[in-house]
Amino acid sequence: MNAILRTVFFREFFSSLYSRSRYVTFALFHSLSGALFCTALQLAEGKFWTIQTIWTLAVALPLPIAVSLVTMPVFAGERSTGTYEPLKMLPIPLGDVAIGKFIASFISVTVCMAGSLVPWFVLCHVLKDRAPSTASLAGPAVLLLLHAFSWTALGIFSSSVARHPWVAAAGTLVMGLGLMMLWSAISHFWLGGNWLSASFPILEEILDASGGHIRLHTVVFHIGFGILALFATIRTLEANRT
Repeated sequence: MNAILRTVFFREFFSSLYSRSRYVTFALFHSLSGALFCTALQLAEGKFWTIQTIWTLAVALPLPIAVSLVTMPVFAGERSTGTYEPLKMLPIPLGDVAIGKFIASFISVTVCMAGSLVPWFVLCHVLKDRAPSTASLAGPAVLLLLHAFSWTALGIFSSSVARHPWVAAAGTLVMGLGLMMLWSAISHFWLGGNWLSASFPILEEILDASGGHIRLHTVVFHIGFGILALFATIRTLEANRT
């Protein structure tokens, strides 16, 4: 990690500790995640979903909202406040700036997801010996980190092209959902539904991870997509610099 990247990372991460909007985002995410977990646990547990699957879904569904709110001010916020133009004039690689902001945002999202373990620990305390081992969440946790990686990279890209933070947040959600639909269509019509679920690939990922299985192409897809989104971000920033 070079000096510029390190400086950007520390600036972004520690400034987020004093951001009210960041704590509002965390509170919203935990409220949605906890409500989904409790509701789904009452309605679906024992019928089809395991407790691990329910917890994974409860975290994965509101995750895009949290990521879009965390990443929306990264570049779009600086444009709206007028601080992006001086940054663009500095003789520093904008790629290092983008990567530093990405790492800070990804860690913030990871810390946010860690709080979603609270309902799980409460359930384990209530059920005592009947509750599944916390180690059974290792697979779901890895999958959620992969989702956070690709969603955060997409959010950074959306913020790099948007003029206003809320446009960036909406763009992250629209692009992410659109790409999921495209991924589902490709899986169904061109891959015969054999690569992942023929109807909704991410659901198949969650079911596999809940059973402790992470497929190699899942890892390759999310990491590859995240790197591609970061590359597009860097190219966009450098292109707008001239």
